[in-house]
Amino acid sequence: MAAIVWIRRTLREYDNTALVEASKEHKQVIPFYVIDENYFEKADIGYPKLKFWHDSLNTLQKTLREDGKDLVVRNGDPVEELKKIVNETDADSIYFNRDYTKYSRERDKKVRNLDARVESFKDIVMFEEDEILTNSGDPYQTYTYYAKKWFKKEKRRPKQPENYNVPNLKSEEIPTLEELGFDKPDDFDWIWNPGREGGKKRVEEFKDKILEYDEDRDYAWKDSTSKLSPHLKFGTVSIREVFWEAERIKARNPNKDTSGVKTWQEELAWRDFYFQMLYNYPESRNKALQEQFRRIEWRSKKDAEADWEAFINGRTGFPFVDAGMRQLRKTGWMHNRLRMVVTSFACKDLWLNWQDLHQYFNEQFVDAEIASMIGGIQWAYSIGTDAQPYFRVFNPWTQGEKYDPEGEYIRKWVPELKDVPDEYIHRPYEMTQFAQENSDCVIGEDYPRPIVDHSEQRKKAIECFENARE
Repeated sequence: MAAIVWIRRTLREYDNTALVEASKEHKQVIPFYVIDENYFEKADIGYPKLKFWHDSLNTLQKTLREDGKDLVVRNGDPVEELKKIVNETDADSIYFNRDYTKYSRERDKKVRNLDARVESFKDIVMFEEDEILTNSGDPYQTYTYYAKKWFKKEKRRPKQPENYNVPNLKSEEIPTLEELGFDKPDDFDWIWNPGREGGKKRVEEFKDKILEYDEDRDYAWKDSTSKLSPHLKFGTVSIREVFWEAERIKARNPNKDTSGVKTWQEELAWRDFYFQMLYNYPESRNKALQEQFRRIEWRSKKDAEADWEAFINGRTGFPFVDAGMRQLRKTGWMHNRLRMVVTSFACKDLWLNWQDLHQYFNEQFVDAEIASMIGGIQWAYSIGTDAQPYFRVFNPWTQGEKYDPEGEYIRKWVPELKDVPDEYIHRPYEMTQFAQENSDCVIGEDYPRPIVDHSEQRKKAIECFENARE
């Protein structure tokens, strides 16, 4: 009998847990993918993430076909298409890797009612759901204690599927991005290399930088982060293989400081932490996790239209913030230090609704992951788990001065400031008339004045949080 391996977001063959397990019991395995067009109509999804998915999906099918196998693709409702292929092939089993969003969990429950044995597996995280709990059996809400157990727990190594054959079945065409209703945005630069080979190449490139990750990761002008997040999002590499690759680097450098490796592995632990938070506290998808702050009245993007437009277009007059937002619009990605800075700015300087921000980020980021995105936004907004205290407010001026001291990052993404003298690069509104003319950047014309007074907004934000606590 044949087994169906329902591929969702694990777009690789190697260390695909469902495929590994299916190949142990079946010689005939059907890798199967359903393009749910209703999902694209309902979800907050943008071009960067969709293109990465689309290219990775096409690459997986091409790779399997070159190996004498196939990825059978159908378009329609996933449950109905699975039912059809079970009847079409007389398959006795359906295997898939678990996902943890509300949509995925509700869909997967329906699949279990089909006339076939259904097996699901942990794959996209190292530890899931209730695998790491407090001593009293509750989910952790504090990362530090969660991480201690995360690092202590045994982690399995990557596995190769056993040999299997794929029967000859009809496969439908993968729709183009245009057919799905997505066109490339104007002035967008595609900098990504999706698919399995792109993920492996990215791992190899980062191996040369990981030892310095601890000291370099916060500097926006340095290309020191892994940029593996979209590959982990769409499963072109597995969390297990990148973790163990990092472990091998530690083993090969016994006489060097390997703290950078541990710091990077912490990013994987944070990712798992946010996944288990979303699973155990699904209400955080739509509400502040901290109940005391649920009654805060944020400004919607409609009510704060001028500030919202200035913010998303990188025209706030705060160069470090503007550089981050322009990098996002241009490439679908933003340096992690900037993610914290711009999110804090949206909250405590502009008082923008965090849900509007989440929707925008979900449409713009190539690596948009609901669990991590909600966790990160609520952390910066001081309303989520283990969040930054509300009275700690990122200063957009000093953050730029510290993490982009020469203004290299700012000049790259805000080109109208490229000739501004170093002494003014972080606060161009302070330029003399002579400096403005000499740098070909007139404040108020070529580049805006700050749209808010940070000191005043900081005071107001803290006061609003304190009022909400009463």
